[in-house]
Amino acid sequence: MSRSPEISQAIFEDVKAVVVTTLDIEDQADDLGPETGLHGNLPELDSLTVVKLIVALQERFGIEIEIDEMKGDIFGTLGRLTAFVESKVR
Repeated sequence: MSRSPEISQAIFEDVKAVVVTTLDIEDQADDLGPETGLHGNLPELDSLTVVKLIVALQERFGIEIEIDEMKGDIFGTLGRLTAFVESKVR
């Protein structure tokens, strides 16, 4: 089953909005794209805000994120985070 680009774009925009709000980086919102580095790139994203971001994503999308799912580099870029969230929503 192929994914609709509109749905993927909508999920991206929602994830981006959650990231912007949670990290309080509204002034950077227009510069954020799928390749934007998150963890290690945005000083606002530290270990405490990772937890806040996970909670915010769970609430926004009605998903459950387990600690053992935090493997890999899902916080590497905004696109990777979106792909992870999209996989949980589907």
